[in-house]
Amino acid sequence: MAEEVASKRIKTEKDHGAGPEPDGVAAEGGRSDGEIFVKIQSELLRCRICLEPLKPPVFKCEAGHVLCSVCMEKLREVGSVLGLGIFCDVCRKNTSYCRCVELEQVIDAIKVPCSNQTYGCNESIIYHEKEKHETECTHAPCYCPENDCDFRGGTCCLLDHFVTAHGWSPTNFSYNKPLKISVARDHRFTLLVGEDQTIFLLTNTLTEIGSAITMVCVRPHESEPSYSCNISAAQVVAGGKAEGRLVFQKDPLVSSSSLVGGVQLGKFFLLVPPELADSSSGELTLHIRVDRLAP
Repeated sequence: MAEEVASKRIKTEKDHGAGPEPDGVAAEGGRSDGEIFVKIQSELLRCRICLEPLKPPVFKCEAGHVLCSVCMEKLREVGSVLGLGIFCDVCRKNTSYCRCVELEQVIDAIKVPCSNQTYGCNESIIYHEKEKHETECTHAPCYCPENDCDFRGGTCCLLDHFVTAHGWSPTNFSYNKPLKISVARDHRFTLLVGEDQTIFLLTNTLTEIGSAITMVCVRPHESEPSYSCNISAAQVVAGGKAEGRLVFQKDPLVSSSSLVGGVQLGKFFLLVPPELADSSSGELTLHIRVDRLAP
């Protein structure tokens, strides 16, 4: 949803003209480099019907009530079905609509900061594009999955947090190549870092029938999967040789998450029976391979 704060700091480009301030707008600073800084009531930038941010094309009735093109078409359809003709939902009477070019120019000049400014995003976004930008912003925060830890921040800060606050030692690996690691049966999280600095979290959920092992890619948005993953565990005997039982799981599309709700087990996980753990150390020996999918 669009910014819910009643008033906000915005930029209005001089290139679109500078006349007297309209009602509801209060100048906050002087002119500088073709810009003025103002505060404006956010409802002035929203459609009167759907309350979504206005974006061109914008229409107004004969009385000056503005609405978006989507709502105007809906009013036209309703008016046609009910035999009311073209009417205004505010005026409650028949009217005609025309483009409100002046307001369109103002709308396209209004810029607001990204909500992720605290986490490093310095972009100024056209007001009606703010929601779209923030669904894709690479500076959106990720969260720590440890219980009772309320840390959130960009992925680089999260990696530092894992190391400094929780003492996790990252394991660096290369894509499309096998990786062998040992994990204690009661060790919940193993931090893996790809060659492109992408963070992966190997999660070990201990159950009555074994350890449920799953992989997640840690990034701000649950975007389209970019990786696949193979995880296997085998029974190990003296001398370090694999023998006997083998369990294997392939996750064709490793899910991505900001970990805002913690780590979910997901559809694909490897269940490792307790007898596959090393009898002396109690550790599980896992073989992992993460492959990058073709774009």
